[in-house]
Amino acid sequence: MNTRNQNDHLNPSRRNFIKGGAIAGGIIINLSWPSILAAQTTEGKTSMLFHLDFHVEYSAEMTQNDLFAIWAEEAGAALGAKEAGLVVDLWKAVGERRVIVIVNVESVEVLDQILLDLPIMQKMGQHVQVDVTALRTYEGFAADVKERVGR
Repeated sequence: MNTRNQNDHLNPSRRNFIKGGAIAGGIIINLSWPSILAAQTTEGKTSMLFHLDFHVEYSAEMTQNDLFAIWAEEAGAALGAKEAGLVVDLWKAVGERRVIVIVNVESVEVLDQILLDLPIMQKMGQHVQVDVTALRTYEGFAADVKERVGR
């Protein structure tokens, strides 16, 4: 899926996500199979739900205050992405440098591009890991199970 228009501008969905941001991004992505099961159609648009589990570390050269400055920028962006509807919801794990996010994006390609473009990735990406799990609705799963009974 091409995420740029003919003028090499980001498509509105990706631009809003990056502009709105998401909390700490990462480069290590472990997609759980099958990602296609997370696809759902809403008003003729396909979207995919993903659970993102971010783990943020920082180097010995970086102070905690330096980390907080970058994280404050990401937090503002994440809340903007939530307001834009790309982030379904997000949580900070108590006592850990860990953030859990549910996102709703068009494809795995768009998600990967968004993660690579996050401000925290540009500033300290080597210290951030994100585990990605594709999600499907429980209603869809329940319908599949009912269909399989007695086969």
